[in-house]
Amino acid sequence: MNSVENLSAEDKKFIRTVFNEMRRASKSYSEERGFEMSNAQLFAFLSYAPSAFAIAGDGAVDEHELAVLEKLARIIDVKAYVNIELQEMMSVAFEPEQIMTNEEFNLRIGSELLFLARNADRFEADFASALKAMMAFDINPDADGSMTKSFVALMDSTIKNNKSKNKDLETKKLNDFKAKIGIRN
Repeated sequence: MNSVENLSAEDKKFIRTVFNEMRRASKSYSEERGFEMSNAQLFAFLSYAPSAFAIAGDGAVDEHELAVLEKLARIIDVKAYVNIELQEMMSVAFEPEQIMTNEEFNLRIGSELLFLARNADRFEADFASALKAMMAFDINPDADGSMTKSFVALMDSTIKNNKSKNKDLETKKLNDFKAKIGIRN
């Protein structure tokens, strides 16, 4: 088990640096939406944000895409997604004082993913930076179960299950977004 006591000063600095970059990159979004997330909430939100960008590839969110986001939002649970060991490691990074509860986050995540999908052009560069920073945690991106593989699976399944008329455009935009966050096809 990797407890905080076992982390080197260099590891703690790395974690702080990554979370500072994730927060900096997503700050304009959080400010516009009027909330602060805990480290675990930020990690969970960024982990599912790629689905919003996958859906937004054609510039619109249709009824089927809305249903996909609603289904996805029902399965997101911060406590289930971010295990206690990861939460402990995250505790070395700065965390705002006025954060929403996990229950509020779980209730709000669907509307946040929808807002992000509908405003993807405005926030794409910021979220690409935040996700790229987050992916620094991915020690072995080619391994099964890695963060990189999980992001690819999430985005690809979102497009695969999307019945959009603009699937080719969405796939192209998705591949462009993957490249921005450092995922090679």
